[in-house]
Amino acid sequence: MSLRWRLTAVIGGVVAIMLFGASFLSYVSAESELNRQVSEFLLTRSRETELGLAAASNLPIASPESAGFQAGTLTALTRADASIQIVSAEGRRTLLISGTRIPVTEADVAVANLPPGSAVKRIAFDREIAGVPYRVLTSSNPTGALMVARSLADVESTLDGLRGWLVVISVTGSLAAGFLGWLVADRVLRPVARLAAATEQVAETRRFDADLRVEGSDELGALARSFNTMLSTLRASRDQQERLVRDANHELRTPLTSLRTNVDVLRRRGSELAPDQRDSIIEEMDSEVRELTTLVTELVSLATNSVALAPDAFVEVDLVELAQDAAERTTRRTGRMVSVDAPPFACVLGDPRGLERAIGNLVGNAVKFSPADTPIDIIVGEASIDVLDRGPGIGDGEEARIFDRFYRSDRTRTMPGSGLGLAIVAEVAAAHGGTTHARNREHGGSVVGFDIVADLPSRM
Repeated sequence: MSLRWRLTAVIGGVVAIMLFGASFLSYVSAESELNRQVSEFLLTRSRETELGLAAASNLPIASPESAGFQAGTLTALTRADASIQIVSAEGRRTLLISGTRIPVTEADVAVANLPPGSAVKRIAFDREIAGVPYRVLTSSNPTGALMVARSLADVESTLDGLRGWLVVISVTGSLAAGFLGWLVADRVLRPVARLAAATEQVAETRRFDADLRVEGSDELGALARSFNTMLSTLRASRDQQERLVRDANHELRTPLTSLRTNVDVLRRRGSELAPDQRDSIIEEMDSEVRELTTLVTELVSLATNSVALAPDAFVEVDLVELAQDAAERTTRRTGRMVSVDAPPFACVLGDPRGLERAIGNLVGNAVKFSPADTPIDIIVGEASIDVLDRGPGIGDGEEARIFDRFYRSDRTRTMPGSGLGLAIVAEVAAAHGGTTHARNREHGGSVVGFDIVADLPSRM
């Protein structure tokens, strides 16, 4: 069964149960109320008859035969809405006051023989008289028992009509609820159907341009927005991958072409070259291989997102310690003087390997663009790193572009490097909820660095 029909069944079923439950309670309440009214009527008529008999005789009621009542006196007590009679203690003599004669039962005789002061004064029974249902109230009387009866035919007729109407209302209401449930389910599930169609389109075409129309601000609207956000992220990821492949293809061609050319020269003219020429070609090939290795390593890091760690796996990291390690390592490898200006400690939550690599790339970038006899400065903030060099600085409008993948300014295209070092810095900063920045120094050189969020409680 489809979800639409299940929702229809649930909505219709719930409404049907409520309707039938309300109808049942209404019927029981009406039946109880009608029976109560009949019982009160009998009790009231019994008391009125007793008072009327007492007033007509002006004496305590004795045997009806000995009271000397006249027919006209009793006629004043009669009404057409009830049957009233008096039965003697023996149960053999009765005096019909109004209505239909009521058959006398043993229970009526028992009431007629109740002693004065008895706690039981009245009893009520439902019985049939000439095939018609009656309710009879028998009350103790000084001459025997007073019996008052009223037909229940009107009550049963009213209840039968009410029962029929309640069944019709319940059935009709249930069918209407089922139809409305189907309409509601169709309306509610329409965005889900569009989502399913969009998902199938993405699966069939492998394209991420099947945006959903967002309607409303409820949960389904939020689902549509989340789906559109997911598609936008996938589109951006696919575009980044395609751009990465195109840029990588372009960047890989240069060292590969150089290697192929040098290999061809060595193959064709190796025996004719002077030793210094051959050594120069081999050194150039070695340099190209190192550049190619660095480029491939950084390409793999960017393509697999290995520069970023999940925020829920971040640990406490001291930026001062990482900066000092980077400075010592750079001095040991290049002989350049690298100074660190930092507080006693600057602890953040992050990925130590990613942050170490980002600081190392910043320092390596400064070493590459600074004169050999100039120092490199690392400034550590509360949750930031700035690396200062004394190189040519950053060209106008290039402050943001230097963090793009494979970007190189015209002045640096002939220098070694893959153009991915600062892109990895940007990836690490973004993974830590931060940003990168770059600017020129007042007296020459540049400042390149990143700021991160010291604490990430919402992302941990």
